This record gives sequence, structure tokens and C-alpha cells, in this order.
Amino acid sequence: MPRIKAGSIDEHKALTRRQILAATRDLLAETGSADLNLAEVAAIAEVGRTTIYEYFRDRDDLIASLVEEELPAVIAGLMAGLGNGGSDERLLRLAELTVEFVATDPVLGLILHREVPRLSFEAQDRIRIAHNDLSAAMVGFYLDAVEAGRFRVMSPDLAGRLIHDVTMSAARSVIAAPDRLYEVAANLRQFLAGGFAAGSR
Repeated sequence: MPRIKAGSIDEHKALTRRQILAATRDLLAETGSADLNLAEVAAIAEVGRTTIYEYFRDRDDLIASLVEEELPAVIAGLMAGLGNGGSDERLLRLAELTVEFVATDPVLGLILHREVPRLSFEAQDRIRIAHNDLSAAMVGFYLDAVEAGRFRVMSPDLAGRLIHDVTMSAARSVIAAPDRLYEVAANLRQFLAGGFAAGSR
């Protein structure tokens, strides 16, 4: 029977799960690829390889679980950095911060925007759902700005898709050329502000 590392079996399981996820993050940061070797994950986590399968079905489940575990805190951090401006300004700032995060975070940025197509459809869907709160916040700011007369009216679904697609395109540009972060962020802000501005055509 394995040695219990915490006060109870449930605490031990939670601790072991956290160790495996932390090891996954470390290995992703080191390799820059989602092609994880689960034996290496197990070695870093100091658990047996078979132990990983007691908590996660496979590599894709492990990566999706890491995103689900860590992304809420990331989104909360982005939201905390918005300041107290109007809804239009908060949307633009959130888009900028999202680009900066995606382009500079070596793990979640990598997983979300370079490696996702290599994962199973189920894992991709879980990752998409995990950042729904970010998408909802952006659409919420857009709708508030419309109500305030700052942005033009369009379908919330269309607005959300436009915001997401433009923001992610900007992030990919920065991933390809990190030294252009501030230039791309400024252009993203200008593009969104101009495209959504009330009275624009």
C-alpha cells in the first residue's frame, strides 16, 4: 500500500493530483510541446507511472485538467488589472491583457493557442469551455458599452466572435514576433475601438 502523504486518503489524493499537475506544467514549460512523456511527468511528480492513470485517462485529459485547474485564477488576474474605466475601455484593456498573457505565458499560452489542435476533440472542447468566463466578460463589457452609447449595436454572438478572433489573431502575431507586443496591442485597441465605435460603418 502506498505511503499516505497527508492526514487522510482524500487529502493524499488531492495532494498527489496537484503534484502531477505541477509536474505537467513544469514539463510543458521546459519542452514547449504538448507531446508529453508521462513517464517523465511521473518522475518529476515523484509518483509511479501507473499512478498517473489513477487520476487522468491520458495525456490529453491531463493537459485539459491543467487548463481547467489554472485558467480561472488567470482570468481573475486579468479582470483585476482592468482599472475603473468605462465598459468600452475595460473591454479594450482586457483584450490587450489577454494578448500579453497568451503571448508571454509559456504554458497556458502555449496550450491554448499553439497546441490545442493536436489534442483530442474532447480536450479541445474542455479547454474552450474553461475560458468561457473570459469570453462572457468581453461580451458583457461590449453590451454595457452599447447601452452607454459608446459602441454600435450588433448581435452579441457576432460581437463575441469578432472580439475573440481579432484578439487571438493579435496574440498569434506576438507569439511569432515577441518584440512587437506593444505595437500589436496598440493596433488591436485601435482596431476594436474603431470597429465597434457608435456611428462607425
